[in-house]
Amino acid sequence: MTGAPLLSISGLEVTIDNGAGPPVLPLQGVDLEIFPGETVGLVGESGSGKSMTLRSVLRILPPGGSVTGGGISWRGRSVPDMGAEELRAFRGAEAAMIYQNPTAALDPVLTVRRQITDAHRANRDGPDADPLGFAESVLRELEFGNPGEILNRYPHQLSGGMAQRVNIALALACGPSLLMADEPTTGLDVTTGLRVLDLLEEQVRVHNAALLFISHDLRAVARVARRLGVMYAGRIVEAGTREELLSSPAHPYTRALIGCMELRPGEPPRSIPGAVPTMTERHVLCSFRERCPSRMEACEGEPPPERSPGGGRKMLCHLEAGDG
Repeated sequence: MTGAPLLSISGLEVTIDNGAGPPVLPLQGVDLEIFPGETVGLVGESGSGKSMTLRSVLRILPPGGSVTGGGISWRGRSVPDMGAEELRAFRGAEAAMIYQNPTAALDPVLTVRRQITDAHRANRDGPDADPLGFAESVLRELEFGNPGEILNRYPHQLSGGMAQRVNIALALACGPSLLMADEPTTGLDVTTGLRVLDLLEEQVRVHNAALLFISHDLRAVARVARRLGVMYAGRIVEAGTREELLSSPAHPYTRALIGCMELRPGEPPRSIPGAVPTMTERHVLCSFRERCPSRMEACEGEPPPERSPGGGRKMLCHLEAGDG
């Protein structure tokens, strides 16, 4: 990519002090850049740090959570150093979130009309603003044939797929440069989930926004994102284009994820032996080594180096390109 990134995350570490037991370390050195207009996906098992990365960008960490290393920069400005007013303007107008649970993300006592128009007024109010016109238009773009009727409904009157499309409309009402989607197809049936992904990709293109999409489902991420990052135990262990990672994965964890996806008809589901390490464990050595079929002596004595398997990819591993 050329030019300056919209969002730059460098060596990001997050610590959660719960006051009862050892601190939780959900992010242990995340590096990520997103450029204007591009789509980036993060994939990994539950507990790998995907959602915490998004929450860190918007500074909505859980109680006791704080950034304890590295940094987050938005158009050259430090997000952790933003004051209250600057942070309020950043959330929504510049970066907006589409949440995992669509119904819970909506206010149960306000109509769809009120929620979308309020978001529009708060972030894009001006002499030419038309919040209601925008609400009707964006719902029509999201394939609601009866936007006027939907605008008068409350969240409990929407199906899961309808609520997720309303969440997309709510995020777009802010006019952000970056949309962040936190597993937006969770709880939806396969057909509805695929349609939501298609609509999300189309809206990103139409509104010229960048997209950061996260999921544990590699198929869903690859359907939407052009560049992928594979997360494990709080770090991105491999990153590259969608074509590179799907056709020639280099990191053993990426290979294992793709292996779980490639099933023949009638074949039982596969899993990766072992479990993701606990988030109270700080990783100096490779965090995947206990589950890795390519484990070697170096894995037990030295931190994994950053390697470039080719084509602009990066990975954290002792394997040379083509090994394993």
